[in-house]
Amino acid sequence: MQYNSLDSERAVVGGLLLEPCVHRVAATRLTEEDFSDDKLGYTFRCINNMYRDDIPIDVVTVRDFISNDPQPKSRSWMVDFQFLALLLENSTGVNNIESYAKHVRECRINNAIEALKKDIKYDNYQDTVSQIQNYELELEDKDESHVKSIVGKTVDYMQSLTTNQVGLSSGLKSLDALLSGFRPETLNVIAGRPSMGKSTLALNIADHVSKSNNVLFFSLEMSQVQLMLKLASSHSNVHLSKITNQNMNDAESENFYKQMNKIGHQNMTIVDKFGMSIYDITSRARQIDSQNKLDMIVIDYLQIIKYDKQREVSELGSISRELKYLSKELQLPVILLSQLNRSVEQRPDKRPFMSDLRSSGEIEQDADTIMMVYRDDYYNPEDTEDKGLAELIISKNRMGQIGFVKTQFLGQYSKFQDEELNIYDK
Repeated sequence: MQYNSLDSERAVVGGLLLEPCVHRVAATRLTEEDFSDDKLGYTFRCINNMYRDDIPIDVVTVRDFISNDPQPKSRSWMVDFQFLALLLENSTGVNNIESYAKHVRECRINNAIEALKKDIKYDNYQDTVSQIQNYELELEDKDESHVKSIVGKTVDYMQSLTTNQVGLSSGLKSLDALLSGFRPETLNVIAGRPSMGKSTLALNIADHVSKSNNVLFFSLEMSQVQLMLKLASSHSNVHLSKITNQNMNDAESENFYKQMNKIGHQNMTIVDKFGMSIYDITSRARQIDSQNKLDMIVIDYLQIIKYDKQREVSELGSISRELKYLSKELQLPVILLSQLNRSVEQRPDKRPFMSDLRSSGEIEQDADTIMMVYRDDYYNPEDTEDKGLAELIISKNRMGQIGFVKTQFLGQYSKFQDEELNIYDK
């Protein structure tokens, strides 16, 4: 029996010419070798390379890229404008592109199995059966699984909980106790009104994680130097204003430069380019990940990402979905900062709710965790009982409990730290 995937192959490549959502296809692990048609497989590889190198993708640019292919074994002579234009013209769109990609891959594996079955002989029986079993395991690695196999995965997962933290530690014991760390393949939103400390919190988390893991930090508001100064203040316990005003004494200055040297050995990459689109962010993340596997991505913050203000609700929803796709594709946690609506300021109690998020419906749907940062002493400096404290309110936690924790907020040192292990159920 021969499995035919030609229509699906055309649908995948045509869809990518229409809308270059390479990340969605990449998540299915489709490769050039999965294509039965050499021209389509070669075109698919070229589109992937263009996407990796941030080259715009359409019929003309793909044709030009292919025609300039210097590789000696290039099949560029097979792919012309007419071939690409026809694929685009007959494209079915990208709504079902993942399904088409999976079908292509499954056909290749099934055809390989059938070929091996025909080739079984007495003297190669064991090796051939082993190869078939390996292919069958590949086929089983799908979104759908029989409950029997899911039970095994779940038991392994539960056993890991008893010995290890599930996700990456935030550096705050109280927060880790509630979240069990930041898990792979999750979108985690940290939200708050201006001056609540959400950027400081995100930087603290990235700082802690980068001591032993690779972190990519997109700072769309603050410069790299500003972030370094905040990190240095946090590490050295030297007042940030003393650092920025060059008002440190000798001991503080010595400690400052000592801590700067330590920070320089951590595994954090900072991108501080203003006006980045979601396409710019995801492309840059994939590029950096391909060079050095990332363990966490932090983006500060959602509303500064370039988008069409006339379609704010749909655009912000699209951004959160793309970041969710990215977390699954790269198998890491993404932390996304977000502003809250001004409606918070109109209420007597300024503690935020999930509905205070801009485009809350879309973000709530995509996010695995949503955390609000609130400081009562900002709004009630004279009569608060929580002087110097911040509440981290977990409004959504797909894999655990909701509630809130109280931490110390040392704004002068750009630092959050545990007061004590205080967890409050919501």
